This record gives sequence, structure tokens and C-alpha cells, in this order.
Amino acid sequence: MLVIFLGPQGSGKTTQAVILKRKLENEGYRIAITESVHYTVFLRIWHKFLMFLTRRKIKYRFRSEKLIEEFVEPSFLAHMFKIDFIINLISAIISALKIFLLSLFYQVVIEHEGFIYNHLAYLFFIYRKLFTVKFLLKKYQVFLRLLPKKRIVVILDTSNVKPIDLYKRYRKRGSLSEPWLYIKYQAIVYKTISSVEKNRAIYDASIDKHILANNILSFVLQNLELS
Repeated sequence: MLVIFLGPQGSGKTTQAVILKRKLENEGYRIAITESVHYTVFLRIWHKFLMFLTRRKIKYRFRSEKLIEEFVEPSFLAHMFKIDFIINLISAIISALKIFLLSLFYQVVIEHEGFIYNHLAYLFFIYRKLFTVKFLLKKYQVFLRLLPKKRIVVILDTSNVKPIDLYKRYRKRGSLSEPWLYIKYQAIVYKTISSVEKNRAIYDASIDKHILANNILSFVLQNLELS
């Protein structure tokens, strides 16, 4: 069984994943916690290469409603679409293979960074000025086919979380803050695409983390008993 945590940066995905792992282990399950290779060297090198070609850098403007400086020009992305698609697909396949191998040894695999959905949210965002969501969803449909059949999707909704609270979370863990526009866009994409999931639950990320953890545990255990 794969448990996928979805939510913008700072929504508490990793915190809840670690708590869930501990609680499930107390229930007697063998648990593995992992993240997609989207955040590892493979795609980072590609992104650095694109920024090198265009001599641009990502600018983080937290809580800003202004236009975000793209890390590459949209017109340049249009020419690189096929290559970018292939590289992201390879990365997604490696992620899926990693999940498959872990599932051979563990009863439950927890992916705390969005897995394929994270790929899609990112790709939809950078191509939003070039293509419609309908076109992109059709092109990237193959990504969704990489998801294992036995899966649970847990969405941490930040609608009731104030921007300043998210900012404090970033400061506390020493990470760069994502643009507020991207955070909101990400949340919409997650809710829209995952609406087809049979085993999906949306939780308010602003509530007490222990109450939230117990709610998530009940949902996961219910699905494990039915599988």
C-alpha cells in the first residue's frame, strides 16, 4: 500500500508522514518512508543547465501576488518541451520503480513529497503560459499510469493557514520559501487532479498536529483493513 501526502511546502507533509510511520509501526506494520527523485540530483542538474543557458535565477517572493520571474523564458520552454517531457518522464519512472522495490519489502510505503502529483503540479505551473491545463493533462496522462493501484492520497489543505504562519515554518526549518502564487496554484492542482482518487481524504493543515495525525491514522488503518 502506498500513502501519498500532498500539500504545498510547509503544510506539514513530512511531519505527518513521520508521525504516521511511528503509529503504524506500533500497530505492527512494516513501514518505509521515502520521497520522489524529483528533489534529487537527476532533475536538479537539468534545471541548473536550463538556468545556465538562460543566465537566470529563481527569485522567491513569498506572499507576493506580483508576477513571478520564471527561471527560463516561456518561449525557450516551448522549444525544450519534448526534451523536458522525456527527462521528467524518466525521473517519474525512476520514482515509480523506487516505490515498487520498497513495496516488495514493506507493507506500507509513505511518500511525503507528492510523488507523481508533485511532478504534475510543477510542470503545469511552468507551462501555464504556453499550454492549457487540458492539453498538459493529456500529454502527461502517462505519469498517472505510473501510480500503483493500491494507494491512499492524503491532502493537507492550507486554506486556513495564514501566509505568515507558513513563512515561520520555512524560517524554522531553514528552507527557502516558495512564491505564494505557486503555493496556491499547487493546492488547486492537487485537489483537481486527485479528485478521481477513490481513497482520498482532505484535512485542514491548520489544526493541532496531534489531532491531525490521529485523523490520518484512522483513515489509513480503515483502508488497510479493506485492502
